[in-house]
Amino acid sequence: MKQILLIGLIITTHFAPAQEMGNPNCDSLLLVSSWSRDNVKIYDGCDGSYVRDLADTGVLDGPQAMFEDSNGDLVVVSESNHKLVKFDRNTLSTATTVIAPGLIDNPIAVVKKTADEIFLGSYSSNTILEINTSSWQVGNTLLPAGNNKIQGIDIGMALSNDGFLYVPGYDSDSILRVNTANGSTTQFVNSGQHNLDRPRSILLLSNQILVTAWGNQAIMSFGLNGQFQGEVVSGFPGAAGLIQDGPEHILVTSDTLSTVRRYRLSDFSFETVVPSRSGGLAGATFVYRLTKVRSQTPITGMRQAWMSGVGTIDGNQLLVSEFTTTGGQFGANLDPEAIDTVYWGEVLFTFDSCHTATMSYASDLTVNEVPFGTGSYAIERLAQNPAGAACDESSFAQVTDASYMTGVYYGGPSRSGEGFTIDYLNPQQAVVTWFTYLPADCSAC
Repeated sequence: MKQILLIGLIITTHFAPAQEMGNPNCDSLLLVSSWSRDNVKIYDGCDGSYVRDLADTGVLDGPQAMFEDSNGDLVVVSESNHKLVKFDRNTLSTATTVIAPGLIDNPIAVVKKTADEIFLGSYSSNTILEINTSSWQVGNTLLPAGNNKIQGIDIGMALSNDGFLYVPGYDSDSILRVNTANGSTTQFVNSGQHNLDRPRSILLLSNQILVTAWGNQAIMSFGLNGQFQGEVVSGFPGAAGLIQDGPEHILVTSDTLSTVRRYRLSDFSFETVVPSRSGGLAGATFVYRLTKVRSQTPITGMRQAWMSGVGTIDGNQLLVSEFTTTGGQFGANLDPEAIDTVYWGEVLFTFDSCHTATMSYASDLTVNEVPFGTGSYAIERLAQNPAGAACDESSFAQVTDASYMTGVYYGGPSRSGEGFTIDYLNPQQAVVTWFTYLPADCSAC
């Protein structure tokens, strides 16, 4: 591990808000520790495209584990300069050292105990400290330095619901189990047992425990009582970081291939979500999915509440990213240069017949501080047309041509005065315009 020490407490740069990074329709970002590049790479959470580096040069040195504190700020464990560095959640651009060199050598692994407490493990001294993330003070030493029970604590410790901390020993080829209530320890996997070679990360699931084994080039599976169940993934060089990604998937990094894979837990098939060395990624050790914080966006100058967009057809569903405009005027006063297009939100139509559907929506915009918000209601075709008549000629369950969606819809008599037009373009797309009202009186807009 690197032994260079860099000093630098606060670095400030200016970037776009975190919620605007990547695809605006994607609700997350993927953060990947690029150990060999001394930075964390930021990728779009949906398509994996590279966005930018997290930190300025010299802030991080050997970044490893990451977590969010109780304020939602991102904290990065910077192993080689012996720091923990916090980044402002809203911009991911203001770096503040919250643990400076001297407290712990070569910090590498973090597990959250509570919203305001973490367990922090050291690679070189094999100590584990309990730290309050409000004061950043040590509350307890869970595992003392030089304990002779484990060697080379690595990035992926895991805490069970019953208070046991599972700790991978990269240099001891073992897994230690620590009782967090009293500090007592037992060997969950003895050194070299089951041919375990350089474990890096542990993930506790409801019915099994997964371990990335760097030396085995594999992901190993163990029962909850420690029985070895075999390799669920083999031939994966550099298997390192391992986190759960929703109920059915895991994300795994490779520091050798410099990539991130997403495995399906049911059969361990995978897709590559961050291609090899994308954005200069080198030595991918840890991955973290950061959910974007959607702040309500106030706008002024909105004269009409109508939104439009091109939607994607998937079976009986039509998902539309809707946009609106500000700055317009009627007639001769219209100035095209004054028009701004604003992302409004998403609208989903789920058809249950040739003429009816359920419409649901979600928007981040506010008008006069009143949000459009979220909601749903049933809609029906306002007037029969050839597309609807053609759909009626066969059972709706057997209809494969989505052109029946074309038409004018509204929410029935109780929602008279607003509605939708849907214009079918091709089997994959349709244009939707929603004519509706503002969520508040707009006399001051």
